[in-house]
Amino acid sequence: MIKQQMMSPAVALHHWRLNGMSMAQVLSQTGYVRWSDLAADHAEALENQEIAMQDMLMSPEERQREEDVEALWERYGDYLREMVPPAEYADEIERLLPVIIATWQLNDAARSKPFRDAVRRRKSLQ
Repeated sequence: MIKQQMMSPAVALHHWRLNGMSMAQVLSQTGYVRWSDLAADHAEALENQEIAMQDMLMSPEERQREEDVEALWERYGDYLREMVPPAEYADEIERLLPVIIATWQLNDAARSKPFRDAVRRRKSLQ
């Protein structure tokens, strides 16, 4: 018995355009029931691919900035949503980001020192 293999929306649409598959065959080969669902998923896949390509072209500085902004939203998003109008999000992020990054760096530097050294320093001061 021949097992039917499912096609991705992109492959099915390619066969539909170039090889003349019917719309019913495209739907049966992809497992979709409605043409609009297939088109929506295909459009989303194209958008995701475009975003991935843009991410690949980012410089390390741009990628680091995007990660910093994402971390800022994760930690202070409630404050931004409650206290800042949406039109001023970008300005507030620009204002907060240097302060937040400096705080993170100070915390990381303080955390990186071994505990033993702190105990020794304390004992030598006594």
